[in-house]
Amino acid sequence: MTTNIEQFNAHAPNSWQQEFIGKVVIKAKNATLTYQDGSEAIDLASGGFGHQQADITQAVKKQVALMPLSNRVMISPTLAEFVKTLDQATPAPLSVSYICNSGEEAFDGSLKLAKGLHRDRFKVVVVRGSDFGSLSFASLFKEIDAPTLAHLPLKPVFVEANDEEMLLRAIDDETLAVVYEPVLVGDDITVLSADYLSCMRELCHQSQAIMIAYEVNSGMGRFGVDFASELSGISPDTLVLGGALNGGCVPVGAYVTRKAINDTVYGDKNPSLHGSTTGGNPASCVAGQKAVEVLQSKKLSARQAALGQRFSQELMCRDKVEVKHLGSLVLLNFANHKLADSFRQQAVAAGINIARAKDNTLTLRAPLTITDQEVDTAIATLNQVALNLFENKEIA
Repeated sequence: MTTNIEQFNAHAPNSWQQEFIGKVVIKAKNATLTYQDGSEAIDLASGGFGHQQADITQAVKKQVALMPLSNRVMISPTLAEFVKTLDQATPAPLSVSYICNSGEEAFDGSLKLAKGLHRDRFKVVVVRGSDFGSLSFASLFKEIDAPTLAHLPLKPVFVEANDEEMLLRAIDDETLAVVYEPVLVGDDITVLSADYLSCMRELCHQSQAIMIAYEVNSGMGRFGVDFASELSGISPDTLVLGGALNGGCVPVGAYVTRKAINDTVYGDKNPSLHGSTTGGNPASCVAGQKAVEVLQSKKLSARQAALGQRFSQELMCRDKVEVKHLGSLVLLNFANHKLADSFRQQAVAAGINIARAKDNTLTLRAPLTITDQEVDTAIATLNQVALNLFENKEIA
């Protein structure tokens, strides 16, 4: 009998199939994954909102029973409510939303919006270290496979985080947009400073370039605030959302922009000028709206700060490993890649999913709704892994 793994290997791309070897997920709740063989694991790899939050799940089930999909040209009550919710939730003066299927699609849409303002511009200033996903422009802006993507019509110019002199040299009247994540995550956690973003804001104002903040990874409370742009107090022209915006239920992405920009590019024009066949469907709009409501009513942003403190203070490996955190995102910096990889392999074997090491660094990304009991279990398991690892002198 052919297994699911064999079926996948035969018929699907294999980029990530060996991330958690031989495991097929059949159920998920909060941060706990249940595999086909009956075993379980706590997910500290994918982040996201968390699974089966009652308010969100019930609302989406109700909407699916009424009408899950609709024609993009037609307006549903759920779409109208969702864009109003995003207007109220995101930093002023952002007020107009485009709803689609993912954060990466929203990022593509934000670049198209910028191009609608400046059709004769091609230069995009990119803050190096930002992660914009894996679509074509995103890969180009991450300097991945750049020769293959060199034909793309946008040309990136890279600047370093918090280097105002580089901004001054890079942003000019030929700049279409500046794209960045407000918080950069590598082997360190770098918050773009208020001074840096204020300088960017002023230069974009002078050149009329569009400031695009990519918050698929940082929005929805991850860093202890609802949106990471709040850390500096500097609002972008366009805010790109996705990821946890789906409430762990239905894929959804959005960009939220200034009304003046949207009206200049699209105004009352035919919506098919920038459409998405299933984007803004009623089920996804309910998921997104409820996710924002739960974020605020359950004070999930403040809870992320408390979770990061717990991991940072209670992980016993902190005397052997450099531990850094912002909100609930935690970095473990090991002495070398071998140690980091060994720690990860033992953690996965013990039922804690952690993404592959980047150089010497492991990143813990818990779902927003991870329970206190799941955190207890995760910390206890990771502490046992650390004890086993550092007692092995051959590895340590």
